[in-house]
Amino acid sequence: MDDILKLVSVNDLFGMTFIIPGYQRGYRWTDRQVNDLLNDINEFLSKSKGPDEIYCIQPLVIKHRGEDIFRKIKEEAQSLDEIKSLLKGSWDVIDGQQRLTTLHIVLSYLLPSLKDKYSIEYETRTAENQRVKDVKLSKGSKEFLEEIANKSYRESEDFNKTLKSNIDFYHIANAYHIIETWFEEQKSVSKENFLDTLIHKVKFIWYETTEQDPIKVFTRLNIGKIPLTDSELIKALFLNRSNFREANSEQIRLQQIEIASEWDEIETTLQNDEFWLFCNNPGWEKPTRIDLIFDMMCEDEVFGTMDYANLGNDGHKTFRYFYKHFNDNRTEINTEWIRNSWVQVKTYFQIMDEWYNDLELYHYSGFLIEYRRNIKNLIDLYKMSDNKEQFKIALKQDIAKIIRKCLPSEDSNHLSGKVGDTYSTLDFPYGNNGENKGTCRPILLLHNIQTIINQNMKLCNSEKYESGIFYKFPFHLFKKEKWDVEHIASNAGDSLESLDQQQPWLASIVYYLPECELKSEIVEYIAGSQVDNDKFRRLKSKIDKLDINPLKEEDKQKIRNFTLLDASTNREYQNDPFPVKRICVLAKEQGYKAIVAYDKEKNSINIDKSTEVIAFVPPCTKNIFIKAYTDVPSSMGAWSEPDAVAYLRNIEQVLIEFIYPEISSIPAKLRPALSSRNRLICNISKNTMDRYMSIIRTMTQKQENN
Repeated sequence: MDDILKLVSVNDLFGMTFIIPGYQRGYRWTDRQVNDLLNDINEFLSKSKGPDEIYCIQPLVIKHRGEDIFRKIKEEAQSLDEIKSLLKGSWDVIDGQQRLTTLHIVLSYLLPSLKDKYSIEYETRTAENQRVKDVKLSKGSKEFLEEIANKSYRESEDFNKTLKSNIDFYHIANAYHIIETWFEEQKSVSKENFLDTLIHKVKFIWYETTEQDPIKVFTRLNIGKIPLTDSELIKALFLNRSNFREANSEQIRLQQIEIASEWDEIETTLQNDEFWLFCNNPGWEKPTRIDLIFDMMCEDEVFGTMDYANLGNDGHKTFRYFYKHFNDNRTEINTEWIRNSWVQVKTYFQIMDEWYNDLELYHYSGFLIEYRRNIKNLIDLYKMSDNKEQFKIALKQDIAKIIRKCLPSEDSNHLSGKVGDTYSTLDFPYGNNGENKGTCRPILLLHNIQTIINQNMKLCNSEKYESGIFYKFPFHLFKKEKWDVEHIASNAGDSLESLDQQQPWLASIVYYLPECELKSEIVEYIAGSQVDNDKFRRLKSKIDKLDINPLKEEDKQKIRNFTLLDASTNREYQNDPFPVKRICVLAKEQGYKAIVAYDKEKNSINIDKSTEVIAFVPPCTKNIFIKAYTDVPSSMGAWSEPDAVAYLRNIEQVLIEFIYPEISSIPAKLRPALSSRNRLICNISKNTMDRYMSIIRTMTQKQENN
């Protein structure tokens, strides 16, 4: 037998008996929770526009007690009304006790004479076991709840004595007082209208479980605070045996197995962070991730337009959308109808799965979700595209807009940045001291992503490998860290004022110096025991002059001197010189934390790699510190001007279609400077670039005229 799932009004509960099992705690709602419920119902009442609108309460998870109803009718029923009540049966409340009890108290306040409302009984708090100092009380929790509206009882000595006997009684009495006060203060609220709304328009999500051990269900829902999610409720709709009226038992069983198996496969895939975090950002709070698909389907109204006012806003709107779809079509539901509805669910997942296994779609959609879009925006864009290639073009255009926002405006003086005699849009300072360097973060991330795309394209298209498998940028690792845009060559050398700071800095320089007079002076200084800032500055000045092509101070605030470092690495090494950073970053890439210190006895750098760490080093960051962009590095001891220019040229070469999106519209024969593999965008003179821009404007004007 399948779990039963439906919406039931408070009126539908009248005549039923609900048992609160002994493994549950008692009634514990606070002032705020009671007030919130009253305010929510009142807000719904004030905004309600039609008889079909409902206010939906969180799930009421119950299990039928399964008593011998006919025996009870024969032995206990005294009237037709009692027979009707017994036919409704008794139910164990697994989840939903607090709301069920609060609504009972509200009903008692609004209509104290109502005798046929549902009753609530407590297995362990009956009248038989309620005592105060060995004196037996006249009421248990059930009787206390039913008498709470009786003013004379509330003013009696028995009430005060009973109130002190059980914490349940205190909270029940307090809830009644809160409800009474709320209605007294809400002068404009009609009690008659509120009662009518409460009875007929307030509905529970009725979830009748067939689980043999209800304590297991209670434990999952309460001990771990794991709520019954929309997806679990929707799953019950899809797998409900009553939906398969025309099919035989074997057909029903096979379709249920098929849907349940595919459901588990989808959820398992979404639970894999490598998949999930390429198409989502961290922060998903629901325990099941397939809910994302159902939320998107609800927002897209895949089953037809529905009045959102009828769906409410209590966190279960998506379930009610699907429930309405099933309920409105209950006369048409069969195996084929279920299959067609399920196909809609699979379609959303198949789109994400297709992107995950496509080199460009994986990386471009992952980048956009990091900076601008969410997965639903991209799926909408995908559905509007005629084909996959058109969709890729749309993604690239969106990425280009993000990148252009990282660059100066066209009227900025920085637009004509120069590297020697060549032109570069990227070559401008991000503030006087790099205070705006975070602005270029999207460029640095895209440089990493596009580098991986380019490498994979060569491998996948080669005759040697002929493989569709590609190395992915690990969004799941990237999104679990906080990232800083950090200087490659530190501009903090002059600020090293303590000996503990100066010694490792100077020792790292000595490591790369040949035997010379300066090396002897440095060794003498770091072997000493006192700081001499004037001498340190003179030494640093001589060190700077050793580099034939040192990075100018103004160039240290440009993208040629920036890279992505995870926040923890950046905090540890941000003021260290390039060689120290190099040691530490490359060690972390290998899974070790490098602690660089000056060994006074050996008069050298001591590198401790005894601590293992788990860290992700972006590929372009690694390339920087192994100087992969420089054909023939002059030294590993400094980040020099040739290193920085080579790095800048690579960024522009890799990201050319995003930095200069107009170039893609120029015919190949009209862009000779780009046709050679050895000609990089940084080598294009400003005059040549201006000529290209003129061609683009002319072509655009012709297209507009046509």
